[in-house]
Amino acid sequence: MTSLASKNSMIITTTGLSNNNNVFKTSLQLQTAKPTTSSIRAGLAQAQVALAKKKSDEDDTFGYTESDPNEARYWMNHYGLGTHHYSRPQRQYAHPRKLLLKPTAQTSIVQQVVFGPAATTATTKYAPLAVVGGPRVHLYGTNAVSAFTRHLARHRAGHDSPITTTTVAADRHVQTGGHLALAANFRNDGRLLAVGTDVGEVRICDVTMRATLSTFCTPNTKLPMRVVVWFRNGQHILSGGDDGVLRVWSLSASSGSIGAGGGNKASTALLELMGHGDSIRTAILWQQPASALKNATTAAWNQLAFSGSYDHSIRVWNVQMTDDEQDEDGQEDRCLSVLSHGAPVESLLTMASTDPNVPVWLLSAGGTTVKVWNPLTGECVCTVATQHRKTITSLLPVLRAPKNTTNNTDIVPAWRVVTGSLDGCIRIHTWDSSTGKLEHIHGIQVGTATPITALAVDEKGERLAIGTTEGTVHIRQKGPSITQHKSKRPPPAGTYAFFTRGANATLDIGNNDYILGAGPSATKKRKLQKYDQCLKQFNYGEALDEALETRNPQVVVAVLEELGKRRGLKIALSSRDEESLEPLLSFLVRYVTRPRFSSVLIGVSHMLIDIYSDVAGQSELVDELFGKLRMQVRNECRMQRGLLRLLGQIDAVVAMKPGSDGGGP
Repeated sequence: MTSLASKNSMIITTTGLSNNNNVFKTSLQLQTAKPTTSSIRAGLAQAQVALAKKKSDEDDTFGYTESDPNEARYWMNHYGLGTHHYSRPQRQYAHPRKLLLKPTAQTSIVQQVVFGPAATTATTKYAPLAVVGGPRVHLYGTNAVSAFTRHLARHRAGHDSPITTTTVAADRHVQTGGHLALAANFRNDGRLLAVGTDVGEVRICDVTMRATLSTFCTPNTKLPMRVVVWFRNGQHILSGGDDGVLRVWSLSASSGSIGAGGGNKASTALLELMGHGDSIRTAILWQQPASALKNATTAAWNQLAFSGSYDHSIRVWNVQMTDDEQDEDGQEDRCLSVLSHGAPVESLLTMASTDPNVPVWLLSAGGTTVKVWNPLTGECVCTVATQHRKTITSLLPVLRAPKNTTNNTDIVPAWRVVTGSLDGCIRIHTWDSSTGKLEHIHGIQVGTATPITALAVDEKGERLAIGTTEGTVHIRQKGPSITQHKSKRPPPAGTYAFFTRGANATLDIGNNDYILGAGPSATKKRKLQKYDQCLKQFNYGEALDEALETRNPQVVVAVLEELGKRRGLKIALSSRDEESLEPLLSFLVRYVTRPRFSSVLIGVSHMLIDIYSDVAGQSELVDELFGKLRMQVRNECRMQRGLLRLLGQIDAVVAMKPGSDGGGP
């Protein structure tokens, strides 16, 4: 009995274990349950809660704040940066233009991007762009017909249109004698460009001729020059580099020996400001306006230089020059103050101040922090721990148009301070000019988060350039105004709009309007067009250029016929460079196959080939256009041969007599 009871207990125990762990399940029970609407909603809710919790934890860890949606919308609508959609219903401008330049792709990083001064000519709307990278400086947008300008103008205005990645050749290249270019800066008039190289030279180059006019160098050191800045007078240059010395050069002192680059070489600087213990990475000039020179606090310091170094310090220098340009006071009392940033200084920026006690604000970037200083007292008024993950490389002021809120006294700050970093993001901060306070409001990732090395914006605030370590430059251009592109063409005669145009309608010569009666307006001579004026003055080349600018093929062909009658066609086509030859070749490529113009343009093409056959292969753009012209002529000849074959077949069918083949009656 005992053994039987023990066996039963063992059986009961074993059965209990099998029920708990190895319960038998049918095939239907083993199948995964099908999702239902309620289960999907519950899963999505749990995922959203988990994502929000993760984002909250990251924000607490890195001190992140939510981006301002209005600021995000502004940067998307104006520069096409960010993940927000382009809002078309409330737009004032067309879709921003986007372009990706690859001047030194996979060969060298972009050291610096800088825009030239605002253009003053009627033909050029935007300022030129200089990209510093590799053994040369690449210049884009130097004229109205450059490939850079055309690509930005032809960009599609669709929301999902890709960035134009076609290789855009630079308009000009400023050579540095095979040395690596590290810094560049335009003079106020835009005619000269100062370039710093990795062998301790500062080259002064003519932007138009691309020739090196002067070269400044020191005989004792060949360390790289990291920064070059022009003085306001255009006759002095400030430079600094890895030797830790800030130097002031004069263009009038470059009349010495001729250097290897073809320009004059000078080795004596007007000022040599020593004090930094490491490489100078950035330097800027602040010159007090003449209207503010009466301020007693800064009467003696109306020209200051700020230099930032890898020794974690910022030095303020007095670079005021005497009339005889001699440093009579010595070098030691030129340093006015030393500011400690606490990290290697990468970039400096000056901002205007509305505080009467502070003539200017100084911003310094090093590590992941930005500090705001009063340079005269040495006080740090603001320290911003930016949300960058890596070192800040650039500081950029961007003007945003002020916008009034409901209260007229409450105005949104017009300036934004933009920081670029090696983490591939740019951060936008608000700026208060009265207190010197910075506040982060928005962050944008550029492209695929490629490390950013340089930022630049033109004086009008319409173009933004972002340089990266991959040798590429992201270009963003604000779209044109929609209201300005509305058609203002007068209504044609005979339409309803023509009769309802009002009593203030102006005279329309295109509709053959004329004024009845005598008077000054009846005897007024018709003004000649620009190409007619050039023909009247026997300026045949300028007449052809003016005709090409009209973009009217009838006008261009008429001018070409007139030049042929005057035996001045060869004169007008000769002595042309790459810039003036490009619009003429483009016109031939487009209209040479038109039957209406082919008789004239074929002769012009033959004459161009005879004139410029000796210089073939010297310009990629000209060779490409000649190749396109050849392709157009080849396609036209192929089509003509095909049409002649078809015409012969049709003639054979028409000439066939009825009944000759047995098929007719």
